[in-house]
Amino acid sequence: MEKAIDYLVGHPVLFVLAVIISIMILLPFFRSVMRLLLVAAALLVIYAAYLQFTGGSTHEAFQHIGLWVNNAVHFITSLFTHLFDALKHPKKELL
Repeated sequence: MEKAIDYLVGHPVLFVLAVIISIMILLPFFRSVMRLLLVAAALLVIYAAYLQFTGGSTHEAFQHIGLWVNNAVHFITSLFTHLFDALKHPKKELL
């Protein structure tokens, strides 16, 4: 891997082409993620409207949803932090 990076850094034209290709690969992925987030936001609005219509407590429901999302984000960030540490120090045990 280091040889490939050294080769790309040594050849600026190839490095720029690699960056452009990487961006072209990542843009559709981010577009898909944004669509997914928009669908999730639309579903939350419909759920809030349903709770309001049926007389449910929107405040409590969204507090629970917010707590769940917060816990999920903390779990995912700790997982990626652990994985990146394992990649930085491959001889160190994972657990």
